[in-house]
Amino acid sequence: ISSSCSEPISTRTLATASLGLDLVGGGSGSISLKSEDDGQSDDDQPDDEQSDDEVNSTAMRDHTKFNGGATTKAAVSPNHSSAPLRISSFKGKQIVREKKIDMRLQKKLERRRRKEEDKSHRVFAKKLKNRNHLNLSRKIVHAGFGLMFASLNHFLPREKFLPGMIIVSTGTLIMELLRYREGFGWMNDVLIYILGGSLRKHEMEGKFTGSFYYFLGVTITAASFPTTCATLGICQLALADPSASFFGRQTKDVYWSRIENGFFGIGRNKGFLGFLGGALFCLPFNYRVLSVAKFGGTKIIPGGQLNVAIASLALGVAGAFADLCVPTPALTMPKKILNVPMPPFHVDDNVVVPIFSGYACTKIFQYMGWTEGVDLARFFLL
Repeated sequence: ISSSCSEPISTRTLATASLGLDLVGGGSGSISLKSEDDGQSDDDQPDDEQSDDEVNSTAMRDHTKFNGGATTKAAVSPNHSSAPLRISSFKGKQIVREKKIDMRLQKKLERRRRKEEDKSHRVFAKKLKNRNHLNLSRKIVHAGFGLMFASLNHFLPREKFLPGMIIVSTGTLIMELLRYREGFGWMNDVLIYILGGSLRKHEMEGKFTGSFYYFLGVTITAASFPTTCATLGICQLALADPSASFFGRQTKDVYWSRIENGFFGIGRNKGFLGFLGGALFCLPFNYRVLSVAKFGGTKIIPGGQLNVAIASLALGVAGAFADLCVPTPALTMPKKILNVPMPPFHVDDNVVVPIFSGYACTKIFQYMGWTEGVDLARFFLL
């Protein structure tokens, strides 16, 4: 290349121009140099000349300024091999592996949930009967426990029976509060093993069993009234409650005897024939118990056998009436009070019947003039 300028073109300028052509055009053009110093060898170049790397770096900076700050990848000479761009699949494989682990964990949790559900109270509830069923086994168990507790109250001293019932009632309450929680499902297994089909469906669907209310009613009655009145009140719980329920179920199609909504809820979904049947069912038992009792330490009955019959019927009426007053379904406590969760307490006839009957017994004895005390026979009926 010849220049019209008086000054010769330096080697640095030509190298810069050559690299610029490569960057812009992408080619590998060459520029031949012709000067007066052609015969001079490379070793004779001035010491102030820069190396090839420095020249290339300078050319790159000039080209960057020329393109307004944008850089362009220079063409790579054939002598330098460049590795192809690779995209790693490690992250994708890791995601797939994590998904498989999650799926296995979900299946494991599902199997565990099904296994726990198979042993939970909900499975038991599917096998039990609701309150509309006659359930004779429940009524037999109810009467048996009632007569047993009445006998214990009669035989044992008050100082022993009452603390024992407090312990039983408290332990039952703790069981009821825990058996629906995780880790305490074995309590439901124990209840099913002991009581079996005598349980009701709702008692395995989040509600308390009647056992707690039964023990609580016996405890309060024994603590509130004299021994004889408390014993007779517990006997009404054992007999009047299941018999009224039995006759009420048997006469549920007699519409004129049914109480639909009751009086402010009292007696709702119950019937007068069930009430009458429960009162009459208790009459023979009460009459026999009072006939063999001692009045004031003697066998002489104030007022004779007529007073015994009246008192016996009145006791049966009291027990059946208490059962009649408890509505069906029972009145329950709100689930929350001031945003505080409440236990599923409700008004239960197992509490109302013995307390009301024990209280009625005290008033009946006063009305009959049996104020000197009534002592039941050692074995009730003998």
